[in-house]
Amino acid sequence: MLTTRQAILALPALCLALLAPLPAHAQDAPAAPRVPVVFVHGYNADPGVWGALREDLRADGYADSELFSWGYDTHQSVNEVLSGRLAAYVDQVRRQTGAARVDIVGHSFGSLVSRWYVKFGGGAAAVDHWVSLAGPNHGTSTAWACALWDEWVPP
Repeated sequence: MLTTRQAILALPALCLALLAPLPAHAQDAPAAPRVPVVFVHGYNADPGVWGALREDLRADGYADSELFSWGYDTHQSVNEVLSGRLAAYVDQVRRQTGAARVDIVGHSFGSLVSRWYVKFGGGAAAVDHWVSLAGPNHGTSTAWACALWDEWVPP
């Protein structure tokens, strides 16, 4: 047990220890690398549609070297063609970053492509998290409207 005199003498030392700056090595330690994110756009879009979400993730600490946008032709088959091409792109991202796995964020038609890849195309081992934004995962009765939009050329 400390005497009153010992406690009074120890108090300034305790205050100095608590207020002292952290050692330089603790302040300058780099952040642990994050799992790379692969964005998969929707029907008739392109990789540029992810600008706002990429900005949000950068504001949260992601580096550009951790954010990837995959582009593809939406007129090709989801299952047979596009999921295989997505698999090749994910493998490229993993090689480039050294990451064992990636996170995938898909929108609309991109959710279908990426879900097929994860579920049936061998992607379960390469994907940590899969996020679907407005993916028609239970089908849609309005997809025909996309075909009309695709064929309509404004005057």
